[in-house]
Formats: sequence, C-alpha cells, structure tokens
Amino acid sequence: MRVLSAAARKALSEQKDVSTRRTRKRLEQALQRLSRGTPETVIIGSRLTVSNVAKEAGVDRATLYRFHQPVLDAIRKAAGDSKPSAKKTRRNLTESEAKLKEYRALVEDAQSEVAALARINYRLDARIRELEELIRIRDRVITDLQLQLNQRPDSRQPTPLKRPRA
Repeated sequence: MRVLSAAARKALSEQKDVSTRRTRKRLEQALQRLSRGTPETVIIGSRLTVSNVAKEAGVDRATLYRFHQPVLDAIRKAAGDSKPSAKKTRRNLTESEAKLKEYRALVEDAQSEVAALARINYRLDARIRELEELIRIRDRVITDLQLQLNQRPDSRQPTPLKRPRA
C-alpha cells in the first residue's frame, strides 16, 4: 500500500474542493435554467425534479444526493415537493368522503326522478295510442257518413235533421 505525502494529500483535498464547488455551481445553474424554463439538455417544459436537474447539470443523481444537500433542498422547495402532513391527508380524505356521500345522494335522487319520468312517459304513450285509435274510429265514421251521403238519390239536397220538440 502506497503512502501519500502531506503535499499530495493537500493537493488531492484542494482538487476535491474545487471539483465540489464546480459541481455545486453547475447544479445551481441547472436549477435556475429549469426554474426559468430554459433548459439546455433536458426537454423544454420538463418538470423540476432531482433527476432533471442532475441531467441538466451533467452530474450523476447519486452525487447530488450524497454531496449536495443544499441544492437538493432548493430543488424540493422550488418544485413544492413537500409531502402533505398526515393531518392534512386525513382532512382531505374526510372532505372527499363527504363529497362522495353528497354525490351518491344526488345520483339516487336523479335515478328516482328518471324512474318517475319513465312511468309518466309510459302512461303518455298509452294515452297517445288510445287517442290515435279514437281518431281512426272517427275517421271511419266520417268516411262512412260521406259514403251514405253520396249514395242518396238526391245527394244535392241534404235532408235537415229534425229537432225534437220540447
């Protein structure tokens, strides 16, 4: 195993610091470009995510998670990626259940109304058929009376109807 001199260790440490600062700067610039909607690498309009910032900066995502927590926090803050609290989730669930109950009641009312309208429609259809039959009977009676009138020998002079005397 090779032992490094103090000067070599110092040079490596400085190189690491320079590399970290350079990477941090690239990540911050990538975050700014994505926030403005002017990325250079990822597709324009891409969501602001850790993966997209890492791609935009040309950095491995694991590097971002391991060494650049401040940038990671800034990404989450900018993206609004905070997880909702359990209390808020329960409240949303309760509100959703109340809305669901209300919607179910509305559906039941609508179904009852549809059934009532269907019954009315059925009765109206039956009445229409009844009236159509009465019209057919009336038309036959009129046709028969016209034939009787036309068959009289003196068809020009209709005989007046006699009124009963009171």
